Amino acid sequence: MHEFSTAQAIVRTITRVAIQNGAKKITAVYLEIGDLTFLVPHQLKFSFDIASQGTIAEGAELVISHVKAKVRCNECGYSGEIDLHSKGDASFMEVSLTKCPKCNKEGLEIISGRELNIKNIKVEM
Repeated sequence: MHEFSTAQAIVRTITRVAIQNGAKKITAVYLEIGDLTFLVPHQLKFSFDIASQGTIAEGAELVISHVKAKVRCNECGYSGEIDLHSKGDASFMEVSLTKCPKCNKEGLEIISGRELNIKNIKVEM
C-alpha cells in the first residue's frame, strides 16, 4: 500500500512549509495526481487522515485533481491519452506503455500521468 507512505510524505512536507510560514492549522490540501501513479484516491484520503493525526494538518480536507495519462509516439507522432482499463476487478490494471495505440509500434514517451504535486495548502494563521 504505497498510499500510506505517500500520505506520510505529504504530511511531512505540508506541515514543514506551514510551520515555516507561521500557520497554526492546515485546513485543506490540494493535490494533483497522475493516473500512472496508481494511487487510489479514497485510500490516499484514508491514509492522510491517519498520517495527519496529532499534527497541524489533522482534519484537513484533501482535494485531489487527476491528470490523465498521455503519451507521444516517436514513430508516427501520435499524441494523446492512453486507455487505462481494468480486467475484471479494480486491483488489476492493464497498461500498454510500450506500443502506440495508433500505429502499434514501440517507442512511446510518457508526457503526463506521473505527477504527484502539492498544488496548494489552505491554512489558518
